Amino acid sequence: MAVLPLICVVSSVLGAPQAAAPQSAAPPSGATAPDVFPRAPVSEEPPAAVQDPGVIDIEGMVVVGPRRGAAALAPEMELDATEIDNLGAYDIGEALGRLSQSLGFDETPAIIVNGRRVVNARDFLRFPTDALVRVEVLPQQAASLYGEAPTRRVLNIVLQPRFTSRDGFVRASAPTQGGNSSLSLDARQSEIVESDTRQFGVQLTRDTSLRADERPDYLRDHPESAGVTLRPATDAVNANFSMTKAFGDWSSSLSGDARVQRDRFTSRAGTETVETRRSVDSLGLSGGVTGDAAGWSVQVGLSGAISDAEQEGIANSRSRNLSMGADVKANRPLIELPAGLVITTLAARYGRSRVTRDAADARSTQSLDLRGNLAVPLFKAASPGEDGGLSLGDLSLTLGVTADGFYDDAGRGDGVNVGLAWAPVRKLRFNGLWSRSTDNPSSSQRFDPVYFGPPRVVFDFQTGESVEVLPILGGNPDLRGQTLERFSLSASAGPFTSWGVRGRVGFQRNRSTDGIGPVPDLTPAVEAAFPELFIREPGGRLVNIDQRPINLGSTLSETLTSGLNFSVPFGGGRRRSGAPSLQFGINHTWQLASTAILHPGLPELDRLAGDGGGAPRQQVNVQVDGRRGNWGLNASARWQSASRIRRDIGVDGPNDIERSAFAAIDLKISYLLERAAQAAQDGARPRRDGGVRIELQIDNLFDARPEATRGDGRPVPGYGRDDQDPLGRTVRLSLSRRF
Repeated sequence: MAVLPLICVVSSVLGAPQAAAPQSAAPPSGATAPDVFPRAPVSEEPPAAVQDPGVIDIEGMVVVGPRRGAAALAPEMELDATEIDNLGAYDIGEALGRLSQSLGFDETPAIIVNGRRVVNARDFLRFPTDALVRVEVLPQQAASLYGEAPTRRVLNIVLQPRFTSRDGFVRASAPTQGGNSSLSLDARQSEIVESDTRQFGVQLTRDTSLRADERPDYLRDHPESAGVTLRPATDAVNANFSMTKAFGDWSSSLSGDARVQRDRFTSRAGTETVETRRSVDSLGLSGGVTGDAAGWSVQVGLSGAISDAEQEGIANSRSRNLSMGADVKANRPLIELPAGLVITTLAARYGRSRVTRDAADARSTQSLDLRGNLAVPLFKAASPGEDGGLSLGDLSLTLGVTADGFYDDAGRGDGVNVGLAWAPVRKLRFNGLWSRSTDNPSSSQRFDPVYFGPPRVVFDFQTGESVEVLPILGGNPDLRGQTLERFSLSASAGPFTSWGVRGRVGFQRNRSTDGIGPVPDLTPAVEAAFPELFIREPGGRLVNIDQRPINLGSTLSETLTSGLNFSVPFGGGRRRSGAPSLQFGINHTWQLASTAILHPGLPELDRLAGDGGGAPRQQVNVQVDGRRGNWGLNASARWQSASRIRRDIGVDGPNDIERSAFAAIDLKISYLLERAAQAAQDGARPRRDGGVRIELQIDNLFDARPEATRGDGRPVPGYGRDDQDPLGRTVRLSLSRRF
């Protein structure tokens, strides 16, 4: 990672003692303090709209000191308060989700807070977005430094040193075709006082069912489905709390979450309709401490959860799941090389769970996962003004090993990974990663309760007709461990120009043996390989598909990704509070190869050509976020290329399914009704006040639906207007207010 220059103006030179950089505030409780990682210098001046505690403006001259909450590595990208607000999110979790989508992340990123690990990052995701000072997107090698899997990206969220709010939220939504409605209520209280935080919240949701009778086109194509539910009715109540508190050099955290959910749907059973009811009650608690011990930065966390699930109707079942876990992470510098510190990170997790089904079938499992990482700086770029001769830039190496095992019949696993990160010049970065691991299935993948989901429509090649089936969902106790080999190369550059242009391109190659994944789409080849997963009546009618995770013989995928992010400046110069702003994110995914062998000895399936269900070759996602005064705009567009589902392996035919290219746009417009006294203060718009925020969101703006034809152009059953997406365009109206 390129070493960013540090602008340093000491107070003695200015002749102004008050210009000295202030001390960084303490980290939030739940974060290690102090961290053993070296702090990266920061080169870019924060926008005027967000005065970072480490930045002081004295008569037009900017003094930059140590930045509060800086991470161990200088970020590849940083979002200030204006860019965070542009995301139009209600809380931090929603904002980070939209940011991850804009940046094209493949996995959910790991979260650190104020530059340090925390016991439970979810404790901080329910805070309002204006509790954030900035978000730092760290380079790829940060995952190993913070004890995460090498494929995950790391986001550092920096919180306000003091913050308090009481927020309420209500949302109503319905499809423009009618027949279904949804209502959500949310109330939460949040507080940050330096290193202590508290957050409480309650959420209620109610979704009415969508029946086949309310979709005339669907009922015309499926007259036997009168009274059947296309979308279930759901009622849910969720309550949560979290608190963190510092005790000297150590800090503690405690959080809990309780949820009650009830689902109802109606399905066909022979010539009759049957109502199925499912209830899930769950309670989870977690806590831990962080601090320094014997030269190590240590984090210890404990968690426990209990859930009861019951289903009555098409099939009766009852299950209870008890689980507990313990996590330990520790890191410290080992030696100092000319290029920097060699840092080791160790992590361990112990888990134990017990699942009881129908009060008779009980299964217990326990596991221990170990991870070790070593970050070695090989070369260091010369600092500004330093004559370092020929420089190779920044080059670092990360090495990691893993070991995990279930103490039952699932076996044991291990893995190794190697990563290189090189920044030959500032604003240009290259990353390479290779990993190979044998991983056990998770307890959830094996022992989640088995239940029936609501009906869905599939095309049955065997009969040439579309049919309504009930999917079987939950865990699969017969899963075996999988072997995964990953290789990736990526390059990123930027920011450039006043638009802050950032670009990236990457190549990924993934190969698996006994890979754990979902059941492929129904084709004759897939049914022949897994006949036990497709359940038919004596007459041959398909009634159930077992969609629980399975092991596939082997898979191979090669993907080329690219992305571009930039912001359009308005007014020039430094960003002013309340000035218009607009930011764009564009991501393109190109599948170069996607093959699978369902069982050893069976032919290879080329999914891009249409074997085994088919897959689109290209996908594009565009995201636009902006704000002008009290108005906000958030839009997303997604497109995927046409694809084919072959009836017979290796050959196109007239009975294949040709799925058309698909595109959809989501749009949200918001307006903030500010209180006049606050809005007029200094002529600047505050980030959030006590006014009401109104949001109008339209999902699938142009009511696009998946379409397909047979290989010879004939209509194909199962792709009517409401078969694959009975909701279509949905309108959501939201009101939120700070009290």
